[in-house]
Formats: sequence, C-alpha cells, structure tokens
Amino acid sequence: MRTKHVYLIKHGETEENLQGIHQGQAVGGRLSERGREDIRAVGDGFAAAGITVDQMLVSPMARCRESAVLLTAMLLPADVRVDERLAAKNSGHLGGRPRELAAAEAARHGVPIHQLRTPGGESSEDVQARYVDLWTEVCTGPHQTTALIGHGGGIACLLLWLTGSGFEHYLQHVPGSAGVTWIEADDTAARIRLTNLPPASLSGLLVPRTAR
Repeated sequence: MRTKHVYLIKHGETEENLQGIHQGQAVGGRLSERGREDIRAVGDGFAAAGITVDQMLVSPMARCRESAVLLTAMLLPADVRVDERLAAKNSGHLGGRPRELAAAEAARHGVPIHQLRTPGGESSEDVQARYVDLWTEVCTGPHQTTALIGHGGGIACLLLWLTGSGFEHYLQHVPGSAGVTWIEADDTAARIRLTNLPPASLSGLLVPRTAR
C-alpha cells in the first residue's frame, strides 16, 4: 500500500461561533470574515508547499461547503464530493442553542456529555463511529491525497480514536478555525505529522509532495 496523506480541515469560524451557538446539524452556518481569511490562508499554505489534493470530501453543512469552495480553487482536487458521514453532530433540540445547555442536559440525565443522545439526535460516540468508518474507507481507497472538510467535534472524535485516547481528552483535540491536521497512513500505521495547526502556523511545516 502506498503512503496516503490525509488532511483534516475544520471549516472556518462562523458568525454563529462568535455568538456561542452550538450549530450542529440544525444551523448551516455562515463564515465570518476571519473564517474566510483563515480558509484562504490554508489554501495559500498548501499552494506554497506545492500540495494538490486528489479528492476532497466535504460535510453537507453550509459552513463546510463554503470553506470547500474557497479551498477548491487553490488545492485543485480532481474529485470533490459531499459525504454525509462528515456532517456535524445531530444534537436534536439542542442544535442552534447556547453551547452550555448540552452540559446541563447531560448532568440532568446523569451521563457523560459524550454519551448524551437527545431524542432524535446522536451522541459524540455516534459521530466518532461515522468519522472512523469514513477514515477506514479513505485509507483503503485509490486516492493518495485526501482532504476531509469537517467539524471540530467530528475531527476531535477521530483524533481520539487514532491516538487511543478517551473522551476525557476531547477538548484537547478540538481544532480552531480552519485548523489543519496532517496524517500519513499505510498498511502498518497512521502517523500524525501535524495536529490542529492554525492557518498562520502552516508556513514551512507542510512538506511538498516531491519531498515525501
């Protein structure tokens, strides 16, 4: 198996992020000016390193699709597709409401927050399962270089799985606006080269394809 390069990219900051709203699947989200600038900075970092992307898989949420449009012009992926497994968490009635309500709801039900599943919604463990399913598919697929444009929560869940960490370390793995994680994967292991790097720190740390 050839070494594959997978980039996990969180969408740019949204106007709803600035308001402290948990968007989930209930709110598509609209990038803030900073969010757009951060995504463009990611594209600039990849372009400066001479990195193109064979495929780009994108969450169906508007904030991720907007981020993907900005990145596509720079990364020139041959294959761009929406993949439902990258969607934000379905938080049921908590979607579109203040973030602190989730912790209060979990405490009321006496369960860890990552196991909280609202009626008609899903838990963080459910999100982890679908991100891992997609990860496995990407690692066994034909593309050498893949960018996954997703959400902070989903990326954190995948990183927990890849590092063998428990959900008590969840917050340490949540990326900021347009944070980038670079992973090399082959048939023996997945090696995390960069973790949740902010766009302004990308310069010089992405390795050109010819140098790999």
